[in-house]
Amino acid sequence: MAQWTKELFEKYQELFLDVLEERLAQAPGEVDALLKYFKEQGFRPQRILDFNCGIGRHSVELGKRGIKVLGTDISPLYIEVAKKRAKEAKVDDKVRFQVADMREIALVLKKEKPFDGIVCLWTSFGFYDDKTNDDILRQCLKLVRAGGFFVIEIMNRDWLVRNLSERGFTKVKDRIILEERHFNPNNSRTYNTWTYLTKKGKNTFVLDKEIALDYRIWSLHELIEMFTRTGWQFKAAYPGFGQPQRDDSLIESRHLLLIVEKQ
Repeated sequence: MAQWTKELFEKYQELFLDVLEERLAQAPGEVDALLKYFKEQGFRPQRILDFNCGIGRHSVELGKRGIKVLGTDISPLYIEVAKKRAKEAKVDDKVRFQVADMREIALVLKKEKPFDGIVCLWTSFGFYDDKTNDDILRQCLKLVRAGGFFVIEIMNRDWLVRNLSERGFTKVKDRIILEERHFNPNNSRTYNTWTYLTKKGKNTFVLDKEIALDYRIWSLHELIEMFTRTGWQFKAAYPGFGQPQRDDSLIESRHLLLIVEKQ
């Protein structure tokens, strides 16, 4: 059986496209927050790698702020959509896109100059086993200049263990996505089944595809430990985008945003 990322992001990549497009409106506010965090931590990036960029919603917004961006993703369809969006936004002189499997990122980008930093947003990491995840972060370290950063925004394990809903659904355009969710505390992986139903008549939906996926999630201290052992140095942590910033927000936040630095 094919690894689920191949199914969802390559073979049946159009299934997730509507979900990505629905989140376009959130990108300007999320990039505003990102630039605020950069400023607070003393970063003034001019050239960024948007790692697993999807359809480039953050890449294009960063380009609008004058930052040069290379966005990479495993999905050829998403990269084509991202290129079209950059051209329509008239930032294609600043923003480029390239198909790349994150497991081979250092090889694919070996001819690129070092980046000022990398961003990996909206839980776009943790898709593989721990050894592979570590290897990806070590590869990323090679792509960043000394003093550069890696920013990850990812689901918070501490939130999930208290708030997991075993079933749910989402309606996006003409599709309904049924979700069954299971969390294994022994390996900190979530095991989900997404069933896609597509509207074919006024009150009729037909089965499109069922995809089983799983990914690793971390608590804050585990994220810090993972980045430390792969050569990065912890810089700061914030609640994920759109989350309130209270004294307990790093525990209560659904997502975490971690900033690490290359020494």
